[in-house]
Amino acid sequence: TEDQTTEFKEVCQLFDRTGDGLYLSHKHGDMMKALGQNPTNTEVLEVLGNPKNDEMNVDVVTTSCHAADCGQNKDEGTQDYVSGLRVFEKEGTSIIAGAEIHHVLVTLGEEMVEEEVEMLEAGHEDSNDCINYAELVWMLLNGRGHFHIMSQ
Repeated sequence: TEDQTTEFKEVCQLFDRTGDGLYLSHKHGDMMKALGQNPTNTEVLEVLGNPKNDEMNVDVVTTSCHAADCGQNKDEGTQDYVSGLRVFEKEGTSIIAGAEIHHVLVTLGEEMVEEEVEMLEAGHEDSNDCINYAELVWMLLNGRGHFHIMSQ
């Protein structure tokens, strides 16, 4: 749509520091996130063709192709994460021990460092040190707006 094209151009301008239509390759994931996508580090590297350290710049055309490839609906992506975390709880409440989420984030997949996980968990644990993971995922992927993921 025209609105998406306008948003895309605005985000590209933010990352293009010199006005030459190029930006640093290590910023590609951040640029996709600014466009509302949530690519993994592996997806970013694959789309960029696994660049070597000396291949530092990416053109805007590559970004537009990646934006189209990663065009997953935010609600679908959110639901995928919620479904993945659902294996850690048995009650159907979307609530699991904060320690379990912590362990998953620092040891599985694209591992996070302790400090990142602590910042992420801050303020989300209840009096029993448990976290509503569906609400946490929604807040992280879609902003602090209205929570509407069902915890089936």
